[in-house]
Amino acid sequence: MADMLTIGTVATNTFKKALDVTSHNVANVTTEGYSRQRAEISSNTPNVVGSAFLGGGSTVDSITRIHADYIQSQLNTSQSLVSRYDTQSQLAQQVEGVISSNDEGVQTFIQQFFEAVQTVANNPTSTSARQVMLDESTNLESHIGNLSTILQDTHNQVNSYIGDLVGEVNSRLESIQAINQQVQRAEAVGQQTPNDLLDQRDQAILELSQYIDIQVYKQEDGSVDIHTGNGRLPLLSDNSLSRLEVGSSAYGDENRQEVYMTLNGQRQSVSDRISGGELGGVLDFRSNMLDQAENDLGLMLNGLAAATNWQHYQGYDANGDAGGNYFTPLSMSALDNAANQGTASGSQISVSFNPNAGVSEPPYDGVGINGQPATYGDKQTYFENALDQISQLEAKEYELRYNSATDSFDFFDYKTSAPIVDSSGNPVSVARGSSANVDGFNFDFTSVTAAPAENDRFLVQPHKQMLSDFALEIDDPDLIAARGQSPVDSNSDGSLDDEVPAAAGDGDNVNIANLAGLQSRNLLLADNNGQASETLLGAYSLMTTNVGTYVRSSDIQLSAQNSVYSQLSEQRESISGVNLDEEAANLLRFQQAYEAAAQIISTSQSLFQTLLGVVRG
Repeated sequence: MADMLTIGTVATNTFKKALDVTSHNVANVTTEGYSRQRAEISSNTPNVVGSAFLGGGSTVDSITRIHADYIQSQLNTSQSLVSRYDTQSQLAQQVEGVISSNDEGVQTFIQQFFEAVQTVANNPTSTSARQVMLDESTNLESHIGNLSTILQDTHNQVNSYIGDLVGEVNSRLESIQAINQQVQRAEAVGQQTPNDLLDQRDQAILELSQYIDIQVYKQEDGSVDIHTGNGRLPLLSDNSLSRLEVGSSAYGDENRQEVYMTLNGQRQSVSDRISGGELGGVLDFRSNMLDQAENDLGLMLNGLAAATNWQHYQGYDANGDAGGNYFTPLSMSALDNAANQGTASGSQISVSFNPNAGVSEPPYDGVGINGQPATYGDKQTYFENALDQISQLEAKEYELRYNSATDSFDFFDYKTSAPIVDSSGNPVSVARGSSANVDGFNFDFTSVTAAPAENDRFLVQPHKQMLSDFALEIDDPDLIAARGQSPVDSNSDGSLDDEVPAAAGDGDNVNIANLAGLQSRNLLLADNNGQASETLLGAYSLMTTNVGTYVRSSDIQLSAQNSVYSQLSEQRESISGVNLDEEAANLLRFQQAYEAAAQIISTSQSLFQTLLGVVRG
């Protein structure tokens, strides 16, 4: 009878625990990240009586967490990608709406500018036509200024966004670190796995993956290590936290916030190594959409300003003077890297569009290299060289690295860190104290008198500079250089090439007609044969196409990853989710078992009382 009583007592405890587990499942049916649990019931060690083995009842060995690690890992990755592409898409659509708008957009203003130029070509002596040309130029300048402001505001938004996201990442890591400590203590003192803590940690990790790409590694003590950057950057290792930091880029005047980590005792930028989550999406958008759009647009503006100016230099205004700058030409200095050790400054490095530097440098308003060339043929040669250099412009930013072994500056693409190469495929390097044309721009190092330290770096962003500096230079209609070269053939040799530059008569429209013709002339983006392949508007269309492609690509990726995430969520739910019908059935089953076990105890007590009554007789 004692064995029967013991079995009944043990059974009630067993089924009480099973009922507790089932009740816990039901109570957490709506808890995010909860994994259903199951009481693992097994038979107790049997009692040996003589040669017989008598059952010892049942017991709950453990409370098992129904969970699939591989599904959780895939959920983390998918969540990270969903957040990345969602962020990319939202930010990209903002820029797309600004850049590729057909309602009073850049393209419209450029067309209106050239239409006004053509009107002057049709009536070159009309003061009102000339004023309209200046007005349309001012409208274009104003629109570019507004666009530049909006793009800069977007940069500021990105900077703030990066700071907020880094704060979220660090906060989530601190929560995971705290749960890690609780799991370690629970694992050290108990035999039962802390299931609820593990659920909380998995949910915290899933929420972290919304902000950054992660890889999770389980440790023997129950804790987890978390890395980012394709597993190469430890965020949480041995439960020690490596916080992300936000700070200005190496070029402080760039107004650009970067993500930093302290690795091996050194603070390093890791922005280009973060690829997932909202943070990865923001960084990718800035690098591959916003920066590229600004450089593409700036390239078109550099081409417009340089081509217009050089065509304007070829003509003469209403006063008979040589044409001056129509738009503000590019003129800028390099930015200093904060880590530079030498005394040389980026302000000593001048960058401009100066295709005939040291030979002929218009506007032609002086003597020497600023005076008119000796002949009209020379003037045309310099003009054609300018157009050739315009076609060499590329939508790049340049990092100049000083090489002390050669006392020169090596050129690199700031975005990719790849060397800039010339037409023969050789890396570009320009000696200190000299100047050279690279990708259409003149880089002048003649003012760098003191040698920089080895590998000192300087940044040049010519297209972003033009985007902010683009402006009309003249405000007097009479200064529009509509006239062309004088048609007088002084030596009657049938050519004007050997004539001294001189203005055609009042009413001549040759130069302004040539200026109007720039709209349909291929000026930009030289092909493999070195020939310009795109008009100004064609280059702008390519830019808007690239913007649209980025938006569509982000949307397609977002749709695909949303589908993957939904499937994984459903798969996790099918494995780990709480099914109320199933739990209700378990409640009924364990309740009946509990009541039956209680009946065993009651029956055992009744039999025992009967036996006592017989003995007392």
